[in-house]
Amino acid sequence: MDTTGDGRAWLADYRRRLDELRTRAEQVQTEITALTATVTSPDGAVSATVGHSGRLSGLVLGPAAEALSRERLADLVVRTAADAAAEVSRRAERALGPLLDR
Repeated sequence: MDTTGDGRAWLADYRRRLDELRTRAEQVQTEITALTATVTSPDGAVSATVGHSGRLSGLVLGPAAEALSRERLADLVVRTAADAAAEVSRRAERALGPLLDR
């Protein structure tokens, strides 16, 4: 019985699946690198934008921010940025889903 052909077919299929996985991984990496999320506090005083790394990349203080104490505003900035980072994380998990399901 000649199993050489079977081995070659298996190896070719294995290489094809590896190439597909590599391509999907590269696509997911590109998608995750481009992720950002902007979250606005319920009162509209703060809008924070966070990138894929969790770094704050944008901050907008709305008119409602003027009525807040510095301590309250600082707390609101930190919480809003954390909410934006959590949203980026959720989006990254969704992007990874198809890669991990296979």
